Amino acid sequence: MKGYRSFVLGVWIKHGSRHEPSSKNGLSHFIEHLFFQGTPKRDAHRISLEIDTLGGDINAFTSREFTSIYIKVLDTYMPQAIELIGDIYSNPLFPEEEIEKERSVILDEIRTINDTPDELVHDLFMENSFPDGLGQPILGREEAVLTITRKDIVDRYNEFYGNSIISCAGSFDEKRLIESLEKNIKPRIFKNVVINSNSLFSPCIKIHEKDLNEIHLCMGTETFPFNSPHRYALILLNCIVGGSVSSRLFQEIREKRGWVYNIYSFTSFYHDTGLFGVYTACEPKKINRIVETIFKILKKIPENLKKEEFKRAKTQTISQIIFSQESPSSVMHNLAYQELYFGQYYTLQQQIKQFESVTFNEVRDMASILKEKDFSITLLGPVSEKLVFEK
Repeated sequence: MKGYRSFVLGVWIKHGSRHEPSSKNGLSHFIEHLFFQGTPKRDAHRISLEIDTLGGDINAFTSREFTSIYIKVLDTYMPQAIELIGDIYSNPLFPEEEIEKERSVILDEIRTINDTPDELVHDLFMENSFPDGLGQPILGREEAVLTITRKDIVDRYNEFYGNSIISCAGSFDEKRLIESLEKNIKPRIFKNVVINSNSLFSPCIKIHEKDLNEIHLCMGTETFPFNSPHRYALILLNCIVGGSVSSRLFQEIREKRGWVYNIYSFTSFYHDTGLFGVYTACEPKKINRIVETIFKILKKIPENLKKEEFKRAKTQTISQIIFSQESPSSVMHNLAYQELYFGQYYTLQQQIKQFESVTFNEVRDMASILKEKDFSITLLGPVSEKLVFEK
């Protein structure tokens, strides 16, 4: 990427929370934590010192389908960065004393989520809507995390964590990059994880009582996998429904009626399925009116979708795609997702064309499909009145 001095590289492992046995839920996230706790060459403190000496950043995250370790440095330090991340990924020791320390950290992380209702309600929604693998919480259930042993960790890593790709962006010399990668990250034998084909969407209404001032609502329905051609129309529809401050949900429920402070819609896409959802939080006495209004807004879109809304959604979406190309970190993530879900690379112009080619009628048809679907509803908080609303 011309004009940049930063170099970003990520190792993306094809293993996430959906691939874990339920009795060991949280195993992927546990392994992610332990990547930074020492190798034969470096203990945890040395890893921290080295990344600071390079003036860079190193981090990791676990998702439902992947685990990623990534590093960012000035291009001058590319070889050192690759050697460091290669050692962390390829040679983790998983020391017993660090496992117990990180177990305590992870349990605290889980309890923090449990005390953060706007995050907790999303986890509960996924658990309720996808009772099998996909719905498992990424951090793990507390009772499962307590049972994870070093043998569980080592066995899982040895079996599945060689199944990875490498994505990089920024400023680098291609020849030096390939030489450094071949030297420091060796191919490994691995097993492919098996996606549970029974991980089906199960529409339901679930209430989780909790002593809060507001009710937190997460509702949604099943849509399409990441590689579906229908994804582009759904993303544009999401922008119109609740993806911005000019969206229908925000304007009607926040601006016009003043019922809530925050409301938005969202999409999530996976290998074999996807989601369209809505989140908000409100006074307990308003919950029925809000749910009913959300359904009314969704129901009306096929009848009164406006051309200016459609054009605005395209402009917003394409702008965000272009903005993302201005950050090496975003480009690295985008490249990884393209390889993981499509097995090929789409140029910026190809990505833009995918949205430009979506027609007004396709978005309207998508709204018609959405309004007929069964929704799953999860409520968290002081639900005092009976739920009575019409879809």
